[in-house]
Amino acid sequence: MLNKFQTYLSSFIEKNPAEHFFIAVSGGHDSMLLLDTCRICAIPITVLHVNYQLRGEESDDDQTFIEQYCQTHALPLKVKRIDLQEKLTSGGNLQQLARKERYDFFESHLNQVTNSCLMVAQHQDDQLETFWLQLFRGAGMSGLQGMLKKNGRILRPLLPFSRTQLAQISQKANLKWREDSSNASTKYLRNLFRLKLLPELEAKIPSLRESIQTVQRVFQEALKERENEIQALSERIKNDDIITLNELTNIPDYLLVEVFKKLQIPAVFTKKMTILIEGEVGKQYSWQADLNAPFQSMMKERDGIRFIPNDSESSVTPSFDSEFIREIPRTFDKNSLYLDHSKIQGNLYIRKWQEGDRMYPIGLKGSKLISDILKDDHVPTSKKSNCFVLCDDEKIICCIGHRIDRRCIADHETKLVIRIDIQQ
Repeated sequence: MLNKFQTYLSSFIEKNPAEHFFIAVSGGHDSMLLLDTCRICAIPITVLHVNYQLRGEESDDDQTFIEQYCQTHALPLKVKRIDLQEKLTSGGNLQQLARKERYDFFESHLNQVTNSCLMVAQHQDDQLETFWLQLFRGAGMSGLQGMLKKNGRILRPLLPFSRTQLAQISQKANLKWREDSSNASTKYLRNLFRLKLLPELEAKIPSLRESIQTVQRVFQEALKERENEIQALSERIKNDDIITLNELTNIPDYLLVEVFKKLQIPAVFTKKMTILIEGEVGKQYSWQADLNAPFQSMMKERDGIRFIPNDSESSVTPSFDSEFIREIPRTFDKNSLYLDHSKIQGNLYIRKWQEGDRMYPIGLKGSKLISDILKDDHVPTSKKSNCFVLCDDEKIICCIGHRIDRRCIADHETKLVIRIDIQQ
C-alpha cells in the first residue's frame, strides 16, 4: 500500500509540474504523510505552518514538532503565529477567519516564487464533509461539486484517499504525527458531521459515499462545460448593471446561482428573483455587500432587473474647469459649455439634482422639471440618484449629460465668454 501511494504521488507531481512546491502542514497524519512522501520524491519544497495559538501549549508543541522534522531533514520552513482569539474580540466566525488567515499566508509565499504551487492534504472524507456543509448552507453547484484536485495553483493530491486509508499508510511508513484535540469537539459544524452525522448515515446507507462522489463528478463536468457562459454573463452584468427579463427566462436556476456567486451576491437572492420579476417596477432587494463587491441591491425595471452598484463604487461628483475666451467656436462637444459671464449670478458649483429642480432647456419654450428630463431620456430609476446639475447661486445652468439651460448661453454678441469643461 505504501509503495502504491508513493508511486501515485510521484505520478501526480509529474502531471502537475512546478519549479517549487509549498506544502501546508498542520502536524496531523494527513499533512505529515504528504510532506514525508514529497521529501522522498526529492522535489523542491518549502513547509508552511500556521500557529493560531488557540490550544496553548498544544499549539506550540505542534509548531515545535514540525520545526524538529524540518531541521532533521534540512527542509525550509515558514511559520505564521497569530493570536486568533484576540482577532475575534470584535466578532466573526472562527473557522472562516482561520481559513482567511491561512490562505492569505499561503498566497503571500506563492506570489514570491514564480511557477510555484501549494499542496494541501485534504482527502476524500474532507470532500464528503464539504458536500454536506455546502448543502446545509444552500450552496450552488460549484459548492456542491467539492474541491478540485487542481484549482489554479492549489493542488490536492490526497482527494482519492479516505482518512482510514491515509492512517494505514502513515502507520506503514512508521510516521510520527500530532493529534489535534479540537478535532474531537462537536462545537464546530464540520466536526458534528464528521463525528456523528456522517458515520450514522454511512452505516445505514453503505453506498452513500460512492453516490456523493458520482454527484460531484457530474457537477464538475457540467460546470466545466458552461464555465465560459457563466463567466461571460457575469462580466456583462458587471459592465451593464442589468439583465433583461427575456434573458432571465432562458437562464436555468443553477446557472444563475453560479453567476450570483461570481458577483458576490448571496445565493438566497436567486430565489427572490421570481418575486422580483413578477413584482412592480421599483421593487428592490438589498444585501450586506463586502467592500470589493460590485453590487449592493437589485431593482425591478420595466424591461429587466437592474443591479445597483455598491456604495464603495458609487459615482463621484463631476468636476469642471473654466476659462475666459474671446469668441464662441464653430463646433461644440457635449462636455463643454459656453456661457455669458454677465448672466451668471455668484459662484458656479455642481451638486446632485433634487426633487422639484427645474430648468429652461434649449429648444423648449417653457421650463421643465429635471425629473421629467431624466424620464424622457430613459434614465433607469437606479441611476437617477447619480445625476448631477451645474448651478450658479440663482439657477440651474445644466443637467450634466442631458440638457443645457438657455438663460446663460453665450452668443455672438456676448462680450465675455466663459468656457466650462466638465469632467465626469
